[in-house]
Amino acid sequence: MSGLARLLRGVGGEVSGSDSAAGPVLQQLVEEGCEVWSSGRPDRIAGADGYVIRSAAVPASDPEVQECVRRGFTSLLYAEAVGRLSEGRRTLAIGGTHGKTTTTALTVAGLRAAGLDPSHLIGGDVPEFSAPGKGGNGHGGQNSEFVVEACEFNRSFHSLRPFGAAILNLDHDHFDCYPSADELIDAFAGYLGRVRPGGTALVDESVPRGVLNSLRNDVTILTVGSGLFADIRAIEVADDLGRFSFVPVVEGERLPRVQMSMSGRHNLQNALFALGLAHIVGADLAAAGAGIAAFGGVSRRFELHEGRNGGQLVSDYAHHPVEIRAVLQTARRQFPGQRVVVAFQPHQFQRTRYLLPEFADALSQADLTLVVDIYGARETDAERSSVSARDLVDAVRERGGRCESAGAVAELPECVAKFRRADDLILVLGAGDIDLAIGGVLDVL
Repeated sequence: MSGLARLLRGVGGEVSGSDSAAGPVLQQLVEEGCEVWSSGRPDRIAGADGYVIRSAAVPASDPEVQECVRRGFTSLLYAEAVGRLSEGRRTLAIGGTHGKTTTTALTVAGLRAAGLDPSHLIGGDVPEFSAPGKGGNGHGGQNSEFVVEACEFNRSFHSLRPFGAAILNLDHDHFDCYPSADELIDAFAGYLGRVRPGGTALVDESVPRGVLNSLRNDVTILTVGSGLFADIRAIEVADDLGRFSFVPVVEGERLPRVQMSMSGRHNLQNALFALGLAHIVGADLAAAGAGIAAFGGVSRRFELHEGRNGGQLVSDYAHHPVEIRAVLQTARRQFPGQRVVVAFQPHQFQRTRYLLPEFADALSQADLTLVVDIYGARETDAERSSVSARDLVDAVRERGGRCESAGAVAELPECVAKFRRADDLILVLGAGDIDLAIGGVLDVL
């Protein structure tokens, strides 16, 4: 929501709003010129005949929403508002189970380096996109391009009308929305079915062919991958302690070598998608490649910190087994020979229960895993009682991994201090509130 506020203000909108509690995000928006406040204050609503945009967490019965409606405002959910924005611009949408935030940011970095000023909405903070202390998650640009994450949760990406649509990968994740794999495939097919006439779909080679069933005949399909016949691929790949360089080939055109600043093989693939999206809007690809190479990353995506006593910690949003494996592989490459300790907070009881074997397989590859209590969201009492952090600890141990329960987030620094060795690399992983413990962990490193 804060990114949308920044985008709308950047394109000339008069923006006000509220959140349930005060915090740094609200303070940043105040400093940027938005009129925002904490807690319900219908008396602060002003104007008439505008739009009231609410997150899915805010019901239509909210008193502030009701006051806006009384004044003649049009009420929209966040996804609906973003969908309307996408209809009026050359929208580049980035979908997939993993990597959406980083690839969206890489695309913006590439387009900016090529001389464009796209609008963007990014599901994470990107410090280098804005002045110090300001959020980099939203921007209202001067060009017609609009770069946005296409989130599959609740099929919100079906609100978009993209000119270019990417699918980075496809893994089962949101079990509350998609109980079966077929439903997930159908949802992504519906997303591609929204691509405008004459548009382009960029699809990873691994994506099931059923996803392409809804594409119009006048939509171009470009494949992205490592295969010999992929339309967008990398050749002459080199690995320097987890930071990859490669020569991109885009529809047969060989481009200058790209040396990534970010770590991880998965980010090479994300960079190929960013180049492909730059390609379909006609950007200078050599310049875009340079911008992608220089991009430093998104907050909490393999974000390296140094502790008070020189210890090292990597914070990452990884909350799916595939993402955990990617972070572990990157850590092993960048810090060869070091013992790796993972502090992991499972996100959602339902995801943890369905993917328990996969989580255990991934976490057993660490030298030691500390499992924090599960972060719940949207679940019933029955779902909350169906699985626990202790179940994951036992499953990791059954696979030969060393694993301990860490308790609540607030107890994590003490737990790390108890089990770590002086030269350990600590990985703090999860999408809940485990990041609140990072400061305390750094104090003991």
